[in-house]
Amino acid sequence: MEERKGKISLGQKIAYGSGDMSVNILFAAISFYLLYFFVNVGGLKASLASVVFIIARAWDAVTDYLMGRIVDKTKFGRWGKRRVYMLFGAIPYGLSFILLWLAPFDKDAQIAKMIYYTVVYMFYNTVWTIVYIPYNALTANMTDDYDERTSVSGIRIAMANVGMLLGAAIFALLADGTESLLYSALGSLSKAYAVASVIFGVLASVIFFVCSLVVKERPETSHENTQGFFTTLKEFFKLKEFRNVIATYLLSMVGFDIIMSVFMFFINDSMGFAGGTMSMVFIATPLVCAIASSFIWVKASEKFSKHKVYAIACVYMTLSLLLALFVPAGVIWSTVVMCVLAGLGMSAIQILPYASLPDVVEVDEYVNGVRREGAFYGITQFMYKLASGISVAVVSFVLGLFGYVESTGNEVIDQPESALTAIRVVLAVVPGVIFLVSVIFAYRANMSRERFDEIKKELERRKNVDVQAQEEKENA
Repeated sequence: MEERKGKISLGQKIAYGSGDMSVNILFAAISFYLLYFFVNVGGLKASLASVVFIIARAWDAVTDYLMGRIVDKTKFGRWGKRRVYMLFGAIPYGLSFILLWLAPFDKDAQIAKMIYYTVVYMFYNTVWTIVYIPYNALTANMTDDYDERTSVSGIRIAMANVGMLLGAAIFALLADGTESLLYSALGSLSKAYAVASVIFGVLASVIFFVCSLVVKERPETSHENTQGFFTTLKEFFKLKEFRNVIATYLLSMVGFDIIMSVFMFFINDSMGFAGGTMSMVFIATPLVCAIASSFIWVKASEKFSKHKVYAIACVYMTLSLLLALFVPAGVIWSTVVMCVLAGLGMSAIQILPYASLPDVVEVDEYVNGVRREGAFYGITQFMYKLASGISVAVVSFVLGLFGYVESTGNEVIDQPESALTAIRVVLAVVPGVIFLVSVIFAYRANMSRERFDEIKKELERRKNVDVQAQEEKENA
């Protein structure tokens, strides 16, 4: 990989993308199943589960920013500012995942359950932050080429979807429902989830550790960020690009969080499928389609402007999700069709906001004279975790409000029609509305390739001036 100019090798892009594949193995399991596990295997009331998500994600948001600042101030020489955390945090982050999938209390111990799941979720989020904030900050560090960043993001998202496929579809095959493989072998859903968590925790740790060993980190000569949280936040929000790129990113991510958090309720309850193989098929189908279509969206964004391609994808995705209102329960083919159509639009809504995030780092350096990827990604994740925690908590609260009944996984409960309808409406309508709103900010955030190149050239000029001044000082 060349330092500033030229392109990143395909091997480096794949190595970097494998990190997001690892992260998304665990992220997918949590996003698709954790709320469902808390309520239907752990036996926690849906209203209390919403409290767990609010507290754990609020804590996660705070640690994200703190980790970003720590990364910016880190100096480990050949270990780099970011890779050192990725290397030494890889194993603990997989192990902490396992603690989430235990069911240590009986059904009546609701407060004990809530406290346990809150504490272990906070612990997992802390370890996850230690590895993922430095990993995210590497995006802007690897290249300053406008199109290369889209290419890196495209491969990264494609591999992230592979991780999603493993963490969601295979997890379903192993542990979701009475038709799952581990339930058939162990006769217990709680044991099935526990064993599946060990398998996936170890797999994710190994992949992320290898990624940390292979991926390269470019040395930097920029000034250190010495500003406090509120000053940094104020300077970021003064940037038009920051406000609009972040709004686009947050809305796109929150939309997907809502889809993932309610999808298993839709498949198992509203559609009446029994988990296991069927759940795997319905989860795998959109993810496979997303992987297959990701490179098409990348090529389209290189030929046309990113914000226009993103708008098309959001409108398409909104229309696809509306089918969830109409697909009849128990009918396989119509459910598969809905999953295929939605999957084809997923990757664009993931890739394009991601590809725009690192551009803001250059804009910040151009305007404020300091490079602070760690603080930027820390604040970005800080805001995302708050928004995500609130959105998932609201979904859980709405299910409880409309009468959803929790279980311990060993009983079959006929959910009231009001809850089944609420599940369909949440999946079909809410994410689509959020995606459409994000299009407004995507248009406002659009930064042309020409302007980005001008900013990059000016930053290069400043760097050369600083180097020349330093050489003159040393020779004096």
